Amino acid sequence: MARWLIIQTKLFCRCAGLLYAGCLLLLPALAQAAEYRVGFLAYRGEAQGRAEWQPVLDGLNRALPAHHFEGRFLTQQELDTALAEERLDFMVTHPAHYVLSRHQGLNWLASWLDPRFGSARESVAATLLVRAGSGITNSNQLPGRRVGAVHEQAFGGYLLVAEQLRRQGVALTSLDLQFRGYPVDALVYLLRDGALDAAMVPACTLEQMAQEGLVNPADYQALMIQAEAPCVRSTPLYPGWSFAAVDSRDESLLREITQALLAMKQNGRPLWGAPIRLDEVEQLLRGWQLNREEVPTWQTLRSVLLGYWQWLAGLMLVLLTIALHHVRVTRLLLKRTDERDRLHHLIQSREQELARARQATLLGEMATGLAHELNQPLSAIQAYAQAGELITAEQNSRDVFNHIVSETERGADIIRRFRQWASQPLPGPEAFAPEALCRDLAGRLIPRAHAAGVRLEVQTEPGTLLSVQPAVEQILSNLLGNSLDAFERRGQGGRLQLSARREADGWRVSVQDNAGGVSTVVIEALGHTLPASRIHGMGIGLMVSYRLARRLGGSLTLTNVKNGTLAELFLPEEQ
Repeated sequence: MARWLIIQTKLFCRCAGLLYAGCLLLLPALAQAAEYRVGFLAYRGEAQGRAEWQPVLDGLNRALPAHHFEGRFLTQQELDTALAEERLDFMVTHPAHYVLSRHQGLNWLASWLDPRFGSARESVAATLLVRAGSGITNSNQLPGRRVGAVHEQAFGGYLLVAEQLRRQGVALTSLDLQFRGYPVDALVYLLRDGALDAAMVPACTLEQMAQEGLVNPADYQALMIQAEAPCVRSTPLYPGWSFAAVDSRDESLLREITQALLAMKQNGRPLWGAPIRLDEVEQLLRGWQLNREEVPTWQTLRSVLLGYWQWLAGLMLVLLTIALHHVRVTRLLLKRTDERDRLHHLIQSREQELARARQATLLGEMATGLAHELNQPLSAIQAYAQAGELITAEQNSRDVFNHIVSETERGADIIRRFRQWASQPLPGPEAFAPEALCRDLAGRLIPRAHAAGVRLEVQTEPGTLLSVQPAVEQILSNLLGNSLDAFERRGQGGRLQLSARREADGWRVSVQDNAGGVSTVVIEALGHTLPASRIHGMGIGLMVSYRLARRLGGSLTLTNVKNGTLAELFLPEEQ
């Protein structure tokens, strides 16, 4: 009995030793076994994605029994969120999504060989569908129509079709784009029911749904059809889907997964190939970024506002402060400018008053000296004429001497008035007839005009004018005398016209001749200071006439006309 117990004990120890050794050998294998989550882009929904990609998961689990691979069938946005939250170990997606997500540390292991196309480089395309019988047969008919897509970054739909439309000259801003989200089957149904006029879907989607009995392919029509292929497509073929590791894992594990993928076959044809370059995809995305003018402006503005609203608010506050300061400075500047202009006008008016006072003083002194100098020869002429009248017996001679006495008295009276006007106010206005005044002046000048060969014409209108008649007479005498002086200097006769006509607010008296005109220096000097030199005897007379016209409330203008000069005196109706 004891010996039997000893034998049983030895057998138990041997079994325990073997069990311990087996545990030691099994522990490393258990330690290496792990569960990995593989994210799949399920553009047709989770059920369809699981049915399409479950064979790949089963093949990995069979090839690598020490590991377990579990699938996550997500939309593109859900894939991006899972990557950002580090909830995925591997990912299977289209090449554009792979390129846009490479900042997540993706490591491309293999490229999908689509059995329908058989090439990793040419495995993805998109189709632009419309309803059969809709009347839309060309992409140029799409502007203004409702065009649906899954997402603005969907490679097998929106990006490829949009690029093809851009190449054909169809601006995306002219379309009524509607992004309806996943699954893509919903776009096909919306197109069939009339909610959309066109839909951008991955190639072969319509054929798959028809095989599943979901739609009737006769209800649809494709635009921009490319070369014949197993599935109707509207775009060129691009590289296929990618199986990528999310981070840098054990190289031996990645090598085993890559070998397992490359060994998978369907009907004797491989399902995965070696990773290929995505130059075409990167070039398409780069070109898409360079042609962002097709993106609606409001979308770009909305993105900028949402992303940088704090900075924009601060910038607006600074700009508002600058604008308010600018308004304040502008108002102060305008106020200072108005004050400066007012002072400038005041200084100008004071300078003009000073110049007028200086001219009046000069004119008064000149008139006083001139009157003093002329009084003596006039007195002598008057004395000789009176003596001649006394000693002559002939009546004609007595009349001539009497006329000389009258003219000398009139000359003395003119000099006296001229001196008075230069230094004292004008006498009060009286009513007189311009017609009578003009004819009287013409009668006195006719002998001199005939002697110079000048035809003196008078054209006047009847009526009365309330003004200072002696001053008006002096002005017209100076103007007529200047014209006759011009004829005499030229030594050639001509025509001299004196006219007076009534206007709405006064009288206009004109003196016009054809004596050759006057120098522009005389015209420019009129109204300013006295001319520096006496120009053919006209400077002082014109200046006096101009000043008298101003003191009468009127104006005197002098212009050169054809072959002569026109002097116009305007006198207002009321003084």
